[in-house]
Order: sequence, then structure tokens, then C-alpha cells
Amino acid sequence: MKVKTLLRFIVFLFLTSFVMLFFYTTQEKNHYQRSSEQAIHQILSEISSWQKTDLFRHLAPETKQTVGDAQLEELLNHYRGFGRFNSIDELGFSRMASAFSLFGEKRINYSGAAYFDVGLVNLNITLVERDGFFLVYNFSLTRAGN
Repeated sequence: MKVKTLLRFIVFLFLTSFVMLFFYTTQEKNHYQRSSEQAIHQILSEISSWQKTDLFRHLAPETKQTVGDAQLEELLNHYRGFGRFNSIDELGFSRMASAFSLFGEKRINYSGAAYFDVGLVNLNITLVERDGFFLVYNFSLTRAGN
């Protein structure tokens, strides 16, 4: 009898936690949807010159400390092949990243597709909000269909 009661209590805790996380991440999504998506559009427009200074201006301080000059140049050389950013096709908010932000600094992650000169590109970008501005914590681009 005690085992069944304990199992029911554990299941109840898991379900309650799951529902609370779902509502929390929904609030986060709604809160950031307009401002973060506009920021992503602006950031991609500016960094798609693929110049170090343009990219560096949008990186979070901890990202700047992590990426070395050689690694940054290699990254920029690779991304220059995509050409300029044109538009966002779709963006999906990551509930998982939002949920993990409960235990540390708030990070907002989106994945989706964007159009560059080369065509459709898969996008994954993580932002941090500092002093009312969004900075890039991490991002990656891959050619769609590869």
C-alpha cells in the first residue's frame, strides 16, 4: 500500500512539474516572440557582411572570451559562402532551452530556416538579454538539404 501511494505521489509531482514548465515556457515564448525575432533579423542583417567587427559587436562577452581569433576567422570564411541574409522563413522557440534557463542565466534559443544569397539555410541561434539588448551567445548556420 505504501509503495502505491509513493508511486502516485511521484507521478503527481512529475505531472505537476511538467505542466508548470509548459506554462512557464509558453509565457517566455509569448514574452520574447516579437522583440527577439526582430533582434534576430537585425543581427543576421548586420553580421552577414561576415566581417569580424560586425560579428564581434553582437556577441555576448562570454562568447567573445571563448572564441579565439583563428577559430573566428575560420567561421567567418565558412559563412561568407552563404552570402548576405535576406529573410527569415520560419523560427521555432526552444522550450527546452527556456526550461534550462530556470537553473542559470536566461537564454533564448530559436531554430528554423532563413534565406541567404545561397538559398535556404538552417539556423540555430541562442540569445542572452543584457541591458535591454539581445546578444548572440551561440549560433550556427548550415545549408538546407545537406
